[in-house]
Amino acid sequence: MIPSILALYLPQFHSIPENDAWWGKGYTEWTAVKAARPLFPGHEQPRVPLNENYYNLLDKRIMQWQTSLMHKYGIDGMCIYHYYFKKGRKILEKPAENLLKWKDIDMPFCFSWANDSWIRSWSKIAKLGNQWSEKFEGIEDDNVNGSGILLEQDYGGEEEWRAHYKYLSVFFQDNRYIKVDNKPVFAVFRPGLIPRFYEMKEILDEEAKKDGFNGIYFIGSGRECTERKGFSNTMIELSQEGRKLSGKSIYDNVYGIRYYYEYDLDCKNALKCRVSNKQCPCIEVGRDDTPRHEWAGTVIDNRNPITFEKTMEQVLIKGIKSDSPFVFINAWNEWGEGNYLEPDKKFKHAFLEAVKTAKENVLAGKVTDESENPQNIIDELTIENDVLRIQVNRYRDYWQILDEMMLVVENNKHINLQGLGLYSNASVMIYGCGMIGKHLLYMLNKSGIDVNGFIDKKTVDKYHTYEGVPMYNTDFDIPKPDLVIVTVMYAFDNIKNNLKERFSNIKIISIREILETIN
Repeated sequence: MIPSILALYLPQFHSIPENDAWWGKGYTEWTAVKAARPLFPGHEQPRVPLNENYYNLLDKRIMQWQTSLMHKYGIDGMCIYHYYFKKGRKILEKPAENLLKWKDIDMPFCFSWANDSWIRSWSKIAKLGNQWSEKFEGIEDDNVNGSGILLEQDYGGEEEWRAHYKYLSVFFQDNRYIKVDNKPVFAVFRPGLIPRFYEMKEILDEEAKKDGFNGIYFIGSGRECTERKGFSNTMIELSQEGRKLSGKSIYDNVYGIRYYYEYDLDCKNALKCRVSNKQCPCIEVGRDDTPRHEWAGTVIDNRNPITFEKTMEQVLIKGIKSDSPFVFINAWNEWGEGNYLEPDKKFKHAFLEAVKTAKENVLAGKVTDESENPQNIIDELTIENDVLRIQVNRYRDYWQILDEMMLVVENNKHINLQGLGLYSNASVMIYGCGMIGKHLLYMLNKSGIDVNGFIDKKTVDKYHTYEGVPMYNTDFDIPKPDLVIVTVMYAFDNIKNNLKERFSNIKIISIREILETIN
């Protein structure tokens, strides 16, 4: 029997007072999505919804539209993120509560409790929380203490657990709420953070039985819960586990992004993961969270619905072989992570079509298990070579530039601003404080030219300096220079265009152009 397909669903598409205070008036997930920009040549940003449908989830028509898409393309239900904090504090709860009222919307659903704290990206407890929107951290809020905690998770004791169940019970009793063996499905995102999980589970099970259920069908998420008892099932996140298994560092920093992978190879690595009996496989549609984290993000480049369709077929086969009741897709609408099934301007409904076709092909017996196919190894090597070639070419450019810089220094030659059409006291900045930028600083100083600042995306605070030279992140207010020398050659065109949008009437040249002007 083919597993039911559930899509993870983010309810962060409507204004709430907390987000207004933390990130600015009117902030929703769309704010970060619209503000995204390409960080390297060919980078697919910003992502634009089909017909620019920047919707509000409090609009009933939107949930009706989502439900019609879900049914049309073979999605069996939504797994909605549930945000419930200490002392019953809830956030982003309105879409699910509205769904409860709108009985005419036939959207089968369950909850995934996103049970970690909300924090700012600079928080000291980053590993224990969900980091939100580092690009918008200029907004100050009196309710945020020095630890960076926005909403702190505290699980309490028996009284708090029963109160939590009381809130959930109304949803559980809805006919649309997804159940297994008369047990409401309730996923827990990070069960390892709950110190008294087993006690809490017993209380919730007890309360559920009072309501006429056979208990609760707990699904633990992630590797941390695979050895924990007390779960009806566990969810294995194939995409993330596949990246860990691959262990290939050549994908990191290909374009200066913290983590960079090729979509085809990422999907192949995901399919290498073993799914144990009854375990629920979960596959990502894609990933590009640079709208939230920019250069510190993860990019799965060159996504395409053809590869996704083939991947979905194999994930469904894994689900059948493991006798799993569900296959999860991450996600229906994680736009800020570049991880969504909803139609967009580039691919329209193609990723939804991929789910439908994959499901039909598996049901019709047209798909075979390809986990042992030797062609996969050949395909993987081809993609690896393509990625490696990008990186080698990039470092070849670095070596050539460093060689030219050494020749300038060895021959005691100097950089002359007047030769660039600038006054000798012109304001100069260097874009990129890497190995080339640091050597360029030395060359300019030796030529009697003061450097007024570095522009570097990795700068984390407004008081950072290198050799006494101020450093500016691209998100900071930057004093207008007369000249910017760009050392990041592989992204020169993008950097130049971004600087032109920011500053008018400044000169922007590459390190290579500087070297060519020295006689």
